[in-house]
Amino acid sequence: MIAALVIGGVLLLAMIGVAWYGWVTLPADAQVPIHFGAGYNNFVSKRFGLIMHPAVGVVVFVITAMATSHHSSKSSPVFIVPLLICVLLAVQVGAIKVARTKSGTAG
Repeated sequence: MIAALVIGGVLLLAMIGVAWYGWVTLPADAQVPIHFGAGYNNFVSKRFGLIMHPAVGVVVFVITAMATSHHSSKSSPVFIVPLLICVLLAVQVGAIKVARTKSGTAG
């Protein structure tokens, strides 16, 4: 369980690093895609979009860590925390790629 939390924490740091990369490389007026429930292709400001991805990662990390810590390690899948954070990291990288393409700074 501890290893999964450490890996999840490292992946959260990677999400923060990716957000910082997006902050530095995207133009000020860039629009970052966010998926809000049933809606698709919702574009938000650079600031909100780059903060939202790691923030959701932290919430998912805390919720899944608390949920899996209350069960014995034999009954709960400890790989779920890093797996969910990996999915969120991939979505974040994709969102920055879309924002770069949409703003004309791809290259």
